Amino acid sequence: MQINYGLIGLGGIARTHLQAISCMPVLSPPVPPLNLAALLTTDPGKTDFGHKLGFKHVEQDLDRFLGLPELDVVDICTPNRLHKEQVIAVAKAGKHIYYEKPLTADGQEAAALEQELVGTEQLLQGAFVLRFLPAVARARTLIAQGLLGRIHSFRFQLYHAGYLNPARPGSWRLQAEMSGGGALMDLGCHLLDLVRFMLAEAESVQAWTETVVKERKWPQGMEKVDVDDHALVVLGLKNGSRGTVEVSRVAVGGEGLRLEIYGSNGAVHITPDKPVPHCYDVSGREFIPEGEADEFERHLQPLVPPAKLSMGWMLDSHFASLAWFLRSVQTGSAPVGTPDLAEGVKTQLLVQAAYDSAKKT
Repeated sequence: MQINYGLIGLGGIARTHLQAISCMPVLSPPVPPLNLAALLTTDPGKTDFGHKLGFKHVEQDLDRFLGLPELDVVDICTPNRLHKEQVIAVAKAGKHIYYEKPLTADGQEAAALEQELVGTEQLLQGAFVLRFLPAVARARTLIAQGLLGRIHSFRFQLYHAGYLNPARPGSWRLQAEMSGGGALMDLGCHLLDLVRFMLAEAESVQAWTETVVKERKWPQGMEKVDVDDHALVVLGLKNGSRGTVEVSRVAVGGEGLRLEIYGSNGAVHITPDKPVPHCYDVSGREFIPEGEADEFERHLQPLVPPAKLSMGWMLDSHFASLAWFLRSVQTGSAPVGTPDLAEGVKTQLLVQAAYDSAKKT
């Protein structure tokens, strides 16, 4: 079996996906080989580049792109506001869908998209790639097996730094009209998805957002920025635990992902470059717990690049997520834990609840 792959968009995140895909023949995960069938880009200046990358077809029209008979799957890497209509069009064309998170630009769009796709048979997976970090999967298994006892609190942080520089020019990510939001939308959706995936659904949300760099230079001149650079969210979960999600795109000197989960019997701390979480007992002693892998972890294990061939945790997570999707297409079904349409909608609605709260505080 060969999967004919189509890509919409050729910006930074699309190239990350292509990096991961280009490594698959070398790393040999148990997935079918890919044929780069078609690229859709609205920039005619990228046509030659698309062909050099190996795409047989490079199109500028969505209908022509979707009309190509050899297309099996479509990877959507476009601004958030375009996702809803593109997902609907791809699904109606009978193609399986992989999309770069978030699902849509707001909760209303997500709910409408879910209704539009009721009954669709195509597989759909979002790039909530932090689910596919081995340490996250292992910690989720251990928590579910009761290693930590009753979970009472957690602290999730994801910090980037690049947007603190006021000379950084404006882009669609800094336009609420196209992105739907800033750090909370871009980074917070990852962590809010992990809260749901690892712990429980939220039943209360309180949030604060701030725009640190208030103006940016655009081709037309200096204009105000209308999305957030930093966000702090306090969550109360249905399992009784409470915790924080904090994200920033202006955290100079503090970049990174840190996940801490505390329970009545101990704690787990996760850093993405380590394949297993740090586990601590009630006395604060670190130990290596035993426990069988759950279904999600078993499916993930053969898809993660081995340590000697690691490309770095971010690219590794994209690699594993894409491999997960391709194997689902091969088998015709998605395993438990896949960030499918229903999961994407729930996470989008949680992001929306956080933004709604921030407007009131």
